[in-house]
Amino acid sequence: MKKKRVPGIRAKFYAAAAVGMILAGLSIVAVQSLLPSLAGISTAQAAQWEQSYAWIYFAGFVLLALSFASLLTRGLIRRIESIGSAAERIGQGDLTCRIGETSGDELGRLSRRIDGMAEALERADQRERSAEEDKNRLIASLSHDMRTPLTSLSGYLEMAELRLKRCGSSLSLKLEGSPFSSRGAAAAEEADALAEALRCIGAARRKTGELEGYADQLLDYTLIGAGDVQAGFVFFALETLLGQVLADFVPGLERAGMKLEKEFRPGTEKAEVYGDPALLARLLGNLIDNGIRYGGSGGWLIVRIWLEAGRIAIEIANKGEPIAEEDLPHLFERMYRGDKSRSASRKGRGLGLAAVREIARLHGAEVEVRSDRFETCFTVHVPQSGLRAESVRKP
Repeated sequence: MKKKRVPGIRAKFYAAAAVGMILAGLSIVAVQSLLPSLAGISTAQAAQWEQSYAWIYFAGFVLLALSFASLLTRGLIRRIESIGSAAERIGQGDLTCRIGETSGDELGRLSRRIDGMAEALERADQRERSAEEDKNRLIASLSHDMRTPLTSLSGYLEMAELRLKRCGSSLSLKLEGSPFSSRGAAAAEEADALAEALRCIGAARRKTGELEGYADQLLDYTLIGAGDVQAGFVFFALETLLGQVLADFVPGLERAGMKLEKEFRPGTEKAEVYGDPALLARLLGNLIDNGIRYGGSGGWLIVRIWLEAGRIAIEIANKGEPIAEEDLPHLFERMYRGDKSRSASRKGRGLGLAAVREIARLHGAEVEVRSDRFETCFTVHVPQSGLRAESVRKP
């Protein structure tokens, strides 16, 4: 029968315990031999004292044995603590942590297995991150590509609707100016067909608008947790970008019956920021769209810009139903939609403001919100001509 091999680490502990007891015993013997001369007593007196206080020798032996064993196993304990610390770091998400043990005992084998597990997890995490980035790029590309034909389709439908309405007005005038006897069934059918076509076009326009909204939501989804990629960062004038964004929302403001007001304080016309124009346009667009959605009843939208301590403050304010105080801390959370009574008639997935916070984070900016019975304001504080890294310089 094959004998069971004693594990290396166990043998080291056994050896440390044995050596500790041997050294403790030798120390007790040395004390016994030196006691008469140290205490200035005879050997007989020393023997009598030892018999009376033998428990002191026993306690000393135990303490010395434990002390020697502790000293001899200090290296092993440090290795175990190192393995435990590395395992804790790996468990907390630091998959680059490695123990690097090369010994052949159980601790060495355990360390190499943990390192192998961490390496496998790191590779899996990298594959997952790469797949997530590819998915987000695909979604962002598709949502961007979807908007172009949808915008064109919406424009063509609007043109068709206007032309059909003009045709309907002309047909009504002709029917009203003609004798009753001449109003035949053909004219009535034509009027009915025209009305039906207008209803169909109106429905198509609404569905096209919904698809545009879904494309925007997909884009917002890809922006949340996008990472720290700054490939598209350049220096540019913020006021120019804001003017372009506002121009895109003029039809929406007119449909909502809202008046646009701009308050650009002195010095902002030349203010520059360093960032991704497309991302910042998305941030501003989401805030403006949010203001139109929830501030239509107030009748106005105000855009304010001013400078403050090396930063540019951009404020989008609207007059409308105030946001509940308990909702304010959660507005920028993903999928949070706030008060149901406030948003029941407005479609959304709670992604727009979450994307705003993510874009702001990428630009080293801060975004905050306040709301009362007078106005609701979203304010973004963007670093002026700089972003986090102080080494960035204008080319």
